[in-house]
Amino acid sequence: MITTPVLGSLRVAATLTHGLPGLRCRLRVEDRTLVQVGGPDAASSPTSDPAVDEAITCSPCGFRAAVADAHRRNSWGERLQLLDLPAGAEPLIDIGTPTGGTCRPGGIFRVPIGGRWLWAFATTLDADAVHECCQELLDEARFEIDVEIVGVRWDPATEVALVYAETTAPPESQREADVIELVEACLARVTAVELLLAAGALAPSDVGGSPGA
Repeated sequence: MITTPVLGSLRVAATLTHGLPGLRCRLRVEDRTLVQVGGPDAASSPTSDPAVDEAITCSPCGFRAAVADAHRRNSWGERLQLLDLPAGAEPLIDIGTPTGGTCRPGGIFRVPIGGRWLWAFATTLDADAVHECCQELLDEARFEIDVEIVGVRWDPATEVALVYAETTAPPESQREADVIELVEACLARVTAVELLLAAGALAPSDVGGSPGA
């Protein structure tokens, strides 16, 4: 059966691959690839997988739709089985970036987009809670660092929030370092709230909404 943590990770992966151009992911158990999402990119492939041709392949849109359906059915109390995995087996989720992209610790991704760069991470926290954590930082960033657009985008299908910053700052520049610092600060705040909620040390109503799975 799909556990709540695994479903939460699937929701995050589906939102990221759907929302960030060029990202792809795969679900695997050890060396066996189960699902491949998005096109291959040998320059930044997460792992070397000779069995990838045997995997189910789907588009980011199709993956998001399937995960959203599983999330909805799970919320109704339905117990779900992931493909033909044996009882107790849980898939690992690898996310790969396109050429020019990168991944930083904590699940922060950069992808190129039309001569600019998009930095983002995703969380299953409720949208109101994410705004409460991040909006002040994002509002200040519009006037202080090189960002074109910053914000929080809520995906109602997966119930995952995408925190993002779009910039013209080139990779490895000080301007980019400022953008990274902003996104990492947002991630730190979100992570702290997630941990407090999980430990029961913080009530959902104290952060503006209910956390996701």
